[in-house]
Amino acid sequence: MRSRGLVVAIAIVLAIVAAAAVILYTNQVREDAITDEATQVVIATQDIQAGTQLDPLLTQGVFDTINVPNDALVEGAVVSLGQLQGQTTTAPILAREQIPTSRLATGQSELSQVGVTEDHVGVALSLDGPRGGAGAIRIGDHVAVYVTFPKDTVVLRNELQRILAPSQLRKFFAAQGTPDANAPAVRLGVDFTATVVPSTRVIQAAIPTATDANGQTTTAAGEVTLMLDLLPEDAEAVVFANERASVWLGLLPPQNEDGYPVEAVLGPTFNELLGKV
Repeated sequence: MRSRGLVVAIAIVLAIVAAAAVILYTNQVREDAITDEATQVVIATQDIQAGTQLDPLLTQGVFDTINVPNDALVEGAVVSLGQLQGQTTTAPILAREQIPTSRLATGQSELSQVGVTEDHVGVALSLDGPRGGAGAIRIGDHVAVYVTFPKDTVVLRNELQRILAPSQLRKFFAAQGTPDANAPAVRLGVDFTATVVPSTRVIQAAIPTATDANGQTTTAAGEVTLMLDLLPEDAEAVVFANERASVWLGLLPPQNEDGYPVEAVLGPTFNELLGKV
């Protein structure tokens, strides 16, 4: 009887061990499947405002990690806490959302601290909401820079050469009635809009934010400040356009980093078309 009881006890122990092994194996298979189909990313457990230094929040344990399906992974998502060290946010980060590196101040490692590439100039523009992209433009986006000069603006010829290609200049002067070729300046007879820079990359973005009734951070209306990564000659044209006329930024689609070859548009104002000059 004693030997039979011993055999039964051993069988029970072996059954328990076998069951445990099956459970461990199943869990391992499940974890391997998650690893193959998902990526661990860093998230914030609270909303974070733009312009926030992240080192103190790292010390406070504000960040956590979750597994995200690979087909839902955002481009440049932060995957380790080390990527947040020494960083400052340039756009709001919402609780539980993936954190793209494009919202961090230091930018890419091969660039300067704010992201200016070699032989370029970083130029900051402060524009009202609609002209600055209504808060939709972020670091890493490519934008086109446009300028609109109203009728009767007096512009120096050499200043026009900074923003207009030769073909655009010919079209412009034809619309002016071919003014004196020796005149140092011209008074615009029509409104016109021109592309100053077909495409440039945004390297800094300060977007106004607000907190709603639920405590969530959202983009707010107001002035937007963006820094553009420009060639020196393009920087001159953008600064001139911003000083003398109305500058608009157009957000380009992700796959378009070159912009569009569009010539200047010249023509009468809406009031002139209606005969209300």
